[in-house]
Amino acid sequence: VHWLRTKALHDRWAEELLLVGHEMQWTIDFLAHKAQTWLDRAQQNIEPGRDGHRCYAIRQAQTYRLLAKDARARFI
Repeated sequence: VHWLRTKALHDRWAEELLLVGHEMQWTIDFLAHKAQTWLDRAQQNIEPGRDGHRCYAIRQAQTYRLLAKDARARFI
């Protein structure tokens, strides 16, 4: 009986390890996607008088890009 409980515990931790690995990659992908979304928004705001919108979008893109880079460095 003890052996079965130990095996079940091991199996749960093995599954958790697999899921955490996937979640880390999903986080990196999400942050990279958000960075690209903000860059796309910055490119849409090229009209005169929308400089503030463009600057904000560029700053957000840079923030998400740096978060993705930091997550990649820490996770992988």
